[in-house]
Amino acid sequence: MNSEGQVFSQRDGRFRAVLGHSAMTRMERLSAAARNKETGGILIGAYSDDLSTALVREATPPSPDSRSGRDWLERGKIGLQELLLARWDDTPRSHYLGEWHFHTAAVPCPSGQDCQQMRTVAADPAYHCNNPLLVIVTPTSPKGFSFNVFVFPKGSPRVELAIERHPPLRLER
Repeated sequence: MNSEGQVFSQRDGRFRAVLGHSAMTRMERLSAAARNKETGGILIGAYSDDLSTALVREATPPSPDSRSGRDWLERGKIGLQELLLARWDDTPRSHYLGEWHFHTAAVPCPSGQDCQQMRTVAADPAYHCNNPLLVIVTPTSPKGFSFNVFVFPKGSPRVELAIERHPPLRLER
């Protein structure tokens, strides 16, 4: 990862995501603070002009009504609608791109509940998100974390994105 962030993509290039540096740093900080409890929030950003790449600018902390335990998370909703409306009115405009959460055990794959939640998001027109992202953060050492990125295309199986090894894209400012 460098100052712009990290690029993840599908081998055939169909899906790409750029996790911005500030979003990754926030997920790491919140995961470290959660210690032995899952935590998470939503991902906010935009798509590239050609719609090929999700640009994740922000990862939110858990909303105040979120609940969690060692191996479960129920993300709350308080304040998210207002936040998303404010981001929509910002320049550059941003919107909901998906979810992120921390798995306390180093299990980098989505659970059955995670998959069901993301399929629900993809199918629900209220989200305006046919290909939601799920970022799972897992511990690799006492102070290190890995990021695993998945896309849940509406009506199709999930797709795992791999880290690209060339320099990452710059996020739009």
